[in-house]
Amino acid sequence: MSEFINNNAARIDSLFQFCLDLINGKNGKELISIHQEAIDHLCPNDIIQVVHRLVEEDLSMEDLKIGINKSLNVFHNVILDHEKPELELNHFLGILMRENRELEKRLGEIKPLVKSFNKAQTEEQLKNDLQEIYVRIEEFEEFEKHYSRKENIFFPYFENQYPEYKCLGVMWSIHDDIRRIRKELLQVLGADLPDLNLINKLIGDLFFLMYTIIFREEHLLFPVAMNAVSSDLWDEMNQQSVELGFSFIDTPVFSQEQKSKESKLFVLEGEELDARQLGNTLLNFDTGLMTLDQVMMLLNHLPVDITMIDENDRVRFFSNPKDRFFTRSKAIIGRTVQNCHPPESVHVVDELLKAFKSGAKDSEPFWIQMQGRFILIQYFALRDEEGNYKGCIEVSQDLTDLKKLEGEKRLME
Repeated sequence: MSEFINNNAARIDSLFQFCLDLINGKNGKELISIHQEAIDHLCPNDIIQVVHRLVEEDLSMEDLKIGINKSLNVFHNVILDHEKPELELNHFLGILMRENRELEKRLGEIKPLVKSFNKAQTEEQLKNDLQEIYVRIEEFEEFEKHYSRKENIFFPYFENQYPEYKCLGVMWSIHDDIRRIRKELLQVLGADLPDLNLINKLIGDLFFLMYTIIFREEHLLFPVAMNAVSSDLWDEMNQQSVELGFSFIDTPVFSQEQKSKESKLFVLEGEELDARQLGNTLLNFDTGLMTLDQVMMLLNHLPVDITMIDENDRVRFFSNPKDRFFTRSKAIIGRTVQNCHPPESVHVVDELLKAFKSGAKDSEPFWIQMQGRFILIQYFALRDEEGNYKGCIEVSQDLTDLKKLEGEKRLME
């Protein structure tokens, strides 16, 4: 019997070396020959652990994604031999899979349109086909809710329950690739003189990445998550999902038992006191007295988003204003701020925190254009009376309308 059938560690070591050597440009056929036995006996858990180790090798994300694509092409048939988990329709992962089926249906409906515009005999037919594709690609904005629920709800829970979680960063990076390509495709499709070659390329890239994510979710990540994540946590994820919304499906109806569950997973150690017990307790803020309920009303009615992290880079709090710019869920409480950002932007986070901790900076502003709005994002270091660093806050504000103000307004409308 092969040493790789029952020896998980040896099999994972072999698969890791295969992937690393492939990324470093060694001959693929020779590598397959050397590692064939491990490849023949791999399972989804092996892939998740191998990618975790590859991420820790500090390879560039682009090299990592290309290398993983090549490796999974080699592993494809063996991966397919492992059955996908059978899930109830309203299981958190079952809902994600239902959304995938709807996405696949819509991707399939675009394929005939692509063939049609490439064979268009008249300018009118070409224009109509491209307009129809534009509308279909624009509708994929709805699928952002699927990716957002993964990044902001599922990823934190998986990180908490499974130590080798760094494959999630690679998946998040692919989400961002999909977002970027979709945006570029809409721009090209909407141009007065559309570049047909570029449209074909971008559609091919978008389809490839969307199908890639579906495959990796359902054949690799979900099977591992089903075994790794405690069964009583899936209902919590579902409850947090309702606020973020669902993609291409009606909002699922959850049972009263599911609705009544509250999470203690992300309560920080030693802080299990139920905040509701303090709701009417008067708190002294030196400049005034307020109950906790009043404090929360104040914070949630400010025209800004506020997120706070502590001196250990862990998220402690976020406000919940009516109109939010950036997605937040309770699952991020206790999560490191680095894991709350796409891998390509983590270095910016680390550089800013390093400057705050050293005292080189006390604040830093950024501003971005998002969905036609001008958003100011400011970061402020928090220090105690002795000047010791105690964390920082992120304050985001929509300045679009404020930038238009002129003159004076002294009377109430």
